[in-house]
Amino acid sequence: METRINAPNILIVDDEIGPRESLRMILKPYYNIFTAESGYAAIQMIQQVGLDVVTLDLKMPGISGIDTLKEIRGVDQDVMVIIITGYGTLQSAIEAIRYGVFDYIPKPFNVPEIMSIIDKAVQRRTLNQKIKSFLTNFYESHPFKEPLPHFDVFLQNGLKAMLAYKWNDSGLCDNQTCLEFAKVLAYTLEEKDPYTSGHSERVCYYSDFICKRLSFEPKDRTELQIASYLHDIGKIGISDRFINKKGTLSSTDWAIIKQHSNKSIELLAPLKLSSNILSFIQHHHEHYDGTGYPDGLAGEQISIGARIIAISDAYDSMTSNRPYRKPLSAEEAKSELTKCSGKQFDPKLITIFLDVLKEMEEIFLMKNHQNLLTA
Repeated sequence: METRINAPNILIVDDEIGPRESLRMILKPYYNIFTAESGYAAIQMIQQVGLDVVTLDLKMPGISGIDTLKEIRGVDQDVMVIIITGYGTLQSAIEAIRYGVFDYIPKPFNVPEIMSIIDKAVQRRTLNQKIKSFLTNFYESHPFKEPLPHFDVFLQNGLKAMLAYKWNDSGLCDNQTCLEFAKVLAYTLEEKDPYTSGHSERVCYYSDFICKRLSFEPKDRTELQIASYLHDIGKIGISDRFINKKGTLSSTDWAIIKQHSNKSIELLAPLKLSSNILSFIQHHHEHYDGTGYPDGLAGEQISIGARIIAISDAYDSMTSNRPYRKPLSAEEAKSELTKCSGKQFDPKLITIFLDVLKEMEEIFLMKNHQNLLTA
């Protein structure tokens, strides 16, 4: 196959020749296209070719799309993966997000939509490479075993190092730039810990569904997304022996871990983020009944974004594996949220979140039923 030197490399993985060839013809004028008819062939291809984006079907004979995704991540942590499937479920979507997919698209896909998503994936890949290059250089020039020294300088320089992006006249980073940086920063930090890998992405995913239900303005929605990705950034200043400790935490351990909320604000100060974003991050461990931290706020004293992130953070933490416990099932986690409604969490937002989860499950079931009827 003739390849163009400066064109991104795209791999299309689908066992059905129709959708595979259709997508190949759509993308061929703009990218170097490779195809694979099975997960095994895709894994072999990714070991041989430097790829920028992979589009991946879920339901394939032999090795499934999710298992293929896991294998891909073992070979290349950075390639952008887009799930395109006619047989998705809520669980498969969450599992895919857990392994860092860029997007999740139901079949049949819309051509302008898929073109736009792949273009954004390529842009993200380019941005990731720039930021990770900066991070690598930073780590090499600042060897450390304990929390990062002068992390505020690191964050500020990280943004300024991205030549493709600009600061506005007031010296502030625009929201879209900050969002992209927040995503890559979260990915990079979470790569070091298999227990939290993808956590910030999933918190953003759940929070975004809630804010859509509440009809947030675009600016407010983007601020919530930024805060979701950065909500645990302060943990970089807390030793891993406290964060991943097995067994019961002592009162001293717990007091140290609680510092991460305020530490986040200290670390992010050079970025001049909006007061909303900072409030969402600082107060996502406040409890609706006033028993949380760091400031003991209650009810609507807690910003709406912080109350949303609190729910998303708790749900993902409960359904994820941790060094000190096994994950709860989705039903068990929902039961815990209901139990803590009005105490730890805003009861109105809990009702919305549970409705969102139910609606998502129903949508996936409906799509699968329609696909079976037309198969």
